[in-house]
Amino acid sequence: MEIEIAVAESLEDALERLEREGQELRPVAGATDVMLRLRAGRMRARRLLSIADLGSLAFVRPSAEAIEIGALTLVADLIGHPLLCAELPAAERAAADFASPQIRNRATLGGNIGNASPAADLVCALIALGARVALQSRRGARQMPLEELFTGPGLTVVGPDELIVAVRVPRQPGRHQSFAKFGNRCANAVALVNMAMSLEVSGGQIRAARVAYGCCAKVPLRARGVEAYLSGQPLDERLIAGVREAVLADIRPIDDVRGSRRYKERLAIHATEDALAQVLERERRAA
Repeated sequence: MEIEIAVAESLEDALERLEREGQELRPVAGATDVMLRLRAGRMRARRLLSIADLGSLAFVRPSAEAIEIGALTLVADLIGHPLLCAELPAAERAAADFASPQIRNRATLGGNIGNASPAADLVCALIALGARVALQSRRGARQMPLEELFTGPGLTVVGPDELIVAVRVPRQPGRHQSFAKFGNRCANAVALVNMAMSLEVSGGQIRAARVAYGCCAKVPLRARGVEAYLSGQPLDERLIAGVREAVLADIRPIDDVRGSRRYKERLAIHATEDALAQVLERERRAA
């Protein structure tokens, strides 16, 4: 198998190349999934564009309203990052649970997004945190909610001349955040189910909720039904006991080699109930 690799010298160079031959060219950085797909014959591209050296796309920086993370930021660099630990602990936890140390030191945030796996750990967490993804091409720039990027397994709305350049996550002081991942082994496992949650709680009532699941639909899933069930309700044992039906109404897992549909449903319900119970305990201790 022969693969031709071009190296982008700058972001502008990369965008020019994609504009000129985007249908024939696949941008890569860590290439941890792309190489596996090529070897398995599941990707037609035989020409790759390495953007790994574009240091301008590797950053974590705050603004007044958001935390912006560059697409070429390594997953390993998100683990223990002071800003993420302080304000986006669900994303930091997802990075820590991501694959193996070797892969975390090659894989990038943009690659995890662009791979469009329904099991993507970071994507699940970022959707629950209200992230928006920034795309750029020679035609201009655009942003959209991260959950709107995906159209199917391995499929996105990213144009052949576009690059994912950053993710912007709203700052959310005081919100409770959770991330949970279930796999068939403790390390380097593709998720059976993952779940992320962000709650704003005041006076014992859930004022706002965002919930996301991985491996529970054809794309990373924002669970709007679960959010509607939780929002505006008192956080108590009765609410937690009733969340099961809301979860089952939102998710659509399938039987596959990693687990059955019914098992995945049970994991998603357990993760949701457990996250809510932990928030309830923290709120009661604080009171």
